[in-house]
Amino acid sequence: MPDFGKALKHLKTVRDPHAAFGHPIPSGEGALPDPSRFGRGWREAPVEGLAIADQLQFLRVRWQKQAMKSTVEVSEPLPSGQIESTPFGSHYVVQTMYPHDYVHGKIRLSRFSGADLESLISLMREKAAVPPRERIVFLDTETTGLQGGSGMCPFLVGTGYFAGDEFHLLQYFIRDFDEEPSMLYTLGELLGRFDLVVTYNGTAFDVPLLETRFTLARLDSPFHGMSHLDLLFTTRRLWRNGHGSCRLAALEREMISFLRGADIPGSMIPRVYFDYIQHRPNVALTSVFRHNVYDVVSLAALTIHACDRVTLEPAPLDDPLDLYSLGRILEYSREWRRSIQLYEMALASGLAEPVRKRTLENLSIVFRRAGDHERSLEICAQLMAYPEFSMTGYEGAAIYYEHGRGDLENAQRVLKEALGRAESQRARTVLKARWDRLQQKVIRYE
Repeated sequence: MPDFGKALKHLKTVRDPHAAFGHPIPSGEGALPDPSRFGRGWREAPVEGLAIADQLQFLRVRWQKQAMKSTVEVSEPLPSGQIESTPFGSHYVVQTMYPHDYVHGKIRLSRFSGADLESLISLMREKAAVPPRERIVFLDTETTGLQGGSGMCPFLVGTGYFAGDEFHLLQYFIRDFDEEPSMLYTLGELLGRFDLVVTYNGTAFDVPLLETRFTLARLDSPFHGMSHLDLLFTTRRLWRNGHGSCRLAALEREMISFLRGADIPGSMIPRVYFDYIQHRPNVALTSVFRHNVYDVVSLAALTIHACDRVTLEPAPLDDPLDLYSLGRILEYSREWRRSIQLYEMALASGLAEPVRKRTLENLSIVFRRAGDHERSLEICAQLMAYPEFSMTGYEGAAIYYEHGRGDLENAQRVLKEALGRAESQRARTVLKARWDRLQQKVIRYE
């Protein structure tokens, strides 16, 4: 990077700023401020009369020209792409198109047009509105650091969107840090065409980072007014119980059968970029582009698979923990009756403890909610036979005997046993209140 302090001192020693730069006044894209705005005699005026912002603008143009010249002359191992110019300079763009018959792992990307994204967002209780499919963009960034902070810079931004059944991938890359405003300018124009952005951990990382960079570049953030679906939260609810790791690379392998092969670890990516900046060319940079491609395309494929998971009928060979997780999601939705089948399939598939007990407790509540009190009582009996105390089992049985059958004697028996087994003070307090109320009811009926 140039020494702007020394350059400013040099600038103030000459009468003509352009003579100091050694080139004529630029025009068109990246042009300097119009001289007429400074009044007559501007060329002869001392530089001290100019605003600091304008002096820095002169320096920026000079530096951009020097940087662009050196960048173009060096043969760099970048993927095939093109240099894109903007009013803020230039940056590098790589475009890739995936045809309608492209299959990523086991997912045909063109199926996105029929994916029920509305049901997925509704079940996950996300606030994002669902626009037409052509107004949805997938986004992932590669940055100079992993811990956040205003000094971290996104040097590669991958975006993907559907045009019909074709998937278009655009990767915006800065060959040096001075190209960031140009990249952000183009990225902002692209994102302005969309209403919903889909990310993976973008709530905590990608979107706040980019918003900060737009602010520092004095550009309007394209995320204002956009809906945001962070698929990380969805995948955690669907698959964390059954698969543990919810890293994108892990889920794409287990859920959509996509194998990356030799992929660069995310922790190494900042180092590769810094090596490129200092010692270009760097052949390892192509692996960073490939890593970003995998992230964006897998994000689209995983979105399709998540939609399938919540709308299609479950299969007997599905992981029992996945069945349980989806049952939990459905239980607290308008489609709560569907959770019965999922819980029963999970139990039949051999759930291990303690999830099996939790599944029985949930199922007893859903049966009672559905009016199937006999089935609910059967499950409560199983829960009461557990070595570990089950508040749900005892309370459910007591409620059924008292209100379903009017059998106050059995209701008393269940509550008395529960009071003897309850472990927490909170459970004993709730049971004691129910016991006292039941005793008053017995006295009234005697």
